[in-house]
Amino acid sequence: MKTNTITGRNYQIGEAEKLTSLADKYGVKLETRNLDTYSDAGLEGWWGENGCHKPLQEMNPVRGGFAIDVLKRFEIYPSQKIVEIGCGGGIFSEYIARHGYKVLGVDISEGAINVAKEHANITNVKVDYQVASVYQLPFEDESFDVVMSSDFLEHLEDLVTAISEMSRILKKGGLFIFDTISRNESCVTTFMKLEAEGIIPAGTHEPLLFVQPQELESLANNCGIDFAKDVNNPYGFLLQSIIFIDGKFQLGKVEEKETLPHYIGYGIKR
Repeated sequence: MKTNTITGRNYQIGEAEKLTSLADKYGVKLETRNLDTYSDAGLEGWWGENGCHKPLQEMNPVRGGFAIDVLKRFEIYPSQKIVEIGCGGGIFSEYIARHGYKVLGVDISEGAINVAKEHANITNVKVDYQVASVYQLPFEDESFDVVMSSDFLEHLEDLVTAISEMSRILKKGGLFIFDTISRNESCVTTFMKLEAEGIIPAGTHEPLLFVQPQELESLANNCGIDFAKDVNNPYGFLLQSIIFIDGKFQLGKVEEKETLPHYIGYGIKR
């Protein structure tokens, strides 16, 4: 993938070549991204015990718990409108809806949306779904009290437009809750190993699209979303890492930028 088609990332000199060589080291061919992983996974792939997206289910208690805590802290009521952009097969949207919130899940993949609808019907969870592109969201300005993005931003080439659109549909004072993958050698090595070993479907990730926290904070700030300040965090704003320890996902403290893996946080639209 050529970096001149990518927005919202500030690559250091030689960074793109270094990350590409890491992928090559583990036999991952970045030019053959497997977007069918999301469109064609089917109900079993998204929700099955041995499905390719099982890790996303296992992360739900951690990132879903974080999101629920934020919603409660800011007194978001069940009657208020929440949208998840890039919902895939509905794993995160359904988790939030199970806690009594009114959720709309949006994804560009019709196949994934069909899976999300099917599973919601099976489990009798009330959640709505709609096919749409993050680059041109079919909603009025300031339509939602909360915009969520879970495990999605790291798949987008045009991050500038995506963040702008998500901010546009968010009400003033509304919450932007996100989790995504950081771009550093340690994190890229981990994900390329997972793909090489078949734990994650090959071609799922393009390391050049991973997002460093300072890049996301800058984009959000330019679109009117402020991240909470935290002087004890290396980035200067509130973030937590999502780490895998003792066979399960957990929230952790951000200690070093160079080894930050998956991270989660929130911002408020001014």
